[in-house]
Amino acid sequence: MQRRVAVGAIGLVLVAISVFIIGQRPHTPSLDGTLIYHRYTDYQSWDATMWMIDLPTGQLTQVGRDWTSMISPINAHFSADGQLITFMGSAVGLPENDWDVFTSAWDGNTWAEPKNLTGPNGARDEDPKFSPDGTTIIYKQDGVLVTMSAGGSGKVYLTQGKPESSMPYFAANGKDILFERSGDIYLLKNGIETKMFAGAGESSYYPIGMDNETYLYTRVQNTRHDAIMQGFYNGSASKSYFFNSIDWDTSDSYPYENGSKYIFYVTGDFMIPHGGYNLAFADLANKKRYDIDQYYGNKRSTDINSEFQELGPAWVLARFSSH
Repeated sequence: MQRRVAVGAIGLVLVAISVFIIGQRPHTPSLDGTLIYHRYTDYQSWDATMWMIDLPTGQLTQVGRDWTSMISPINAHFSADGQLITFMGSAVGLPENDWDVFTSAWDGNTWAEPKNLTGPNGARDEDPKFSPDGTTIIYKQDGVLVTMSAGGSGKVYLTQGKPESSMPYFAANGKDILFERSGDIYLLKNGIETKMFAGAGESSYYPIGMDNETYLYTRVQNTRHDAIMQGFYNGSASKSYFFNSIDWDTSDSYPYENGSKYIFYVTGDFMIPHGGYNLAFADLANKKRYDIDQYYGNKRSTDINSEFQELGPAWVLARFSSH
């Protein structure tokens, strides 16, 4: 009897150990959809190229490699259904390059030759973003926020006569607008501008709406390095994410789905074996950050991050494949 009890006890211990080991297996994030981003030497070099990653496979594809009417596409944003992208760049052949807002449509095989919605007009047309329903684009023209249809018609100037307004982004309700002004984040709601909570640090920029309660933005810390913050529309104090660092910049955030699982961002982490800013993402539930190449590991024979600056990531659930 004692031997049976002992054997039974050993069996229970082995089962417990097995359960513990299984429970300790490293969690691997599961990403769906497509991430689009650009890379360049710097903002004024006009040498940007745009790329998209098929997240389940890690397949990397250059967007617009055969375009002939414009150069240096950056800061792309998907419509909700993924069938359009809007971005900024310059028409070719100008005496001096000129930022304009473009769109390109997915034709089932590739991204079509872009349509210039704003020029060339001699103005700086920058930072375009779709509304949640994909019918409207908001952007900045020489410091004034402008909305227009996704086809480029019906332009409405929202902040004429006011200090420079930049980096607009629709809130999840499709009505209110987040934007940057003089180093602070504002919310334009029913024609009223409200300065949002800032917190410790020097200045804020690049707001991105997440859900009906929260948004992302970048805050320059007292250490002079950028950090990603979670802001709240109700005015509550913002929260810093675990993947920020006092030693390098963390910026250009974009949520996966509503931002509760994963957040994409770019980082100046000097432990990543590439120069400049590099693509990364954070697994919020498990408090783990991933260099994009670390995540794909042996799935790819070459790295996605490069010696250029990888910037401006944006995500959509849709996937694209060339035939």
